[in-house]
Amino acid sequence: MFNILTEKHKPGKKLNPYSFHSSIDTSIIEVRKENILRAMEMDLSVADDYLLELITDYTRKCLSMAKLRACYSILADPRINPETSQLSLNNQHFNLSKIVASAMRKSSHLALFVGTCGEKLEKYSKQLMSEGHSLEGLIVDLVASELAEGVADYLHKKIEKEVSTEGMHVSNRYSPGYCNWPVSDQQKLFSLLGNNHCGVRLTASSLMIPIKSISGIIGIGPEVRFRGYACAKCDDAQCIYRNRK
Repeated sequence: MFNILTEKHKPGKKLNPYSFHSSIDTSIIEVRKENILRAMEMDLSVADDYLLELITDYTRKCLSMAKLRACYSILADPRINPETSQLSLNNQHFNLSKIVASAMRKSSHLALFVGTCGEKLEKYSKQLMSEGHSLEGLIVDLVASELAEGVADYLHKKIEKEVSTEGMHVSNRYSPGYCNWPVSDQQKLFSLLGNNHCGVRLTASSLMIPIKSISGIIGIGPEVRFRGYACAKCDDAQCIYRNRK
């Protein structure tokens, strides 16, 4: 295992990042019916057998089609200005929100990550909808979102396990576009990842292609702690982390 703490980082010297990238077996990713139904604004207790069977069937199909990939790089010495919530990392300057900056402020390292489930499920969802199968297409779209989030969960746990051997902890993960962090910072995040982005690319408006992808940062350090998401302080009702189980 690469030890992120043995790399001496001198001020003014660009640190070569530790990079990881891999394909992920879909069998290790859990797709929860409750999350699919919640996205449909429905509770498990009121879902009928037909809908539950439909979710089960299309989840199975999605798992057989998805091409899950994950990658991350770990960089040292993030500098956060608590007054402006600006992050400086390897000569890039991010305009974090107060929520994100507060979570990262004690980090000695940051993990920058990207995960994706590929393009097939997006195309499959559009195909179903074009054929008049709107419910089935919606289910595929929601399962794809769950898979992308599952890849991020996998990365989060992997990083936590690796750094724990050095007495380090991880923060919550945050993505550009959420918790009032401008989505335009996605461009800077990808620039620091270099070629280590699992084939995911950005549009001019900073949206990811394939769409069912997720990116972000995770704080690492001996004083960093994972805490519940501060949903009460954020007005983004569509946030992927809001009340997530």
